Amino acid sequence: MTKKLRIQDDLDAGTMTTIRVLFEELAVANDDVALDVSNVSFIDSSGVGGLVFLYKRLAAQGRKLEISGLAGQPRQLLDHLKLTAILAPALPGAAR
Repeated sequence: MTKKLRIQDDLDAGTMTTIRVLFEELAVANDDVALDVSNVSFIDSSGVGGLVFLYKRLAAQGRKLEISGLAGQPRQLLDHLKLTAILAPALPGAAR
């Protein structure tokens, strides 16, 4: 089963402080995770770190993280870091 969540705020240091516990809970649950980030207009290194943390924890247990709605600055940053293909492979133009 896939746990679906919509992130409503930017993924910055302040937000990650509050949703870190949620990411930790998702990492130990038994579900794949689908994050809708269509309302996220900014992501910083803390947000990238949180996404990578969640991805790695899920992957280690054979589960998946899928991100949808990635656009603007968050998409540009994840493209630049070459993380789009891993975190959001279904997006158009996600290089593999």
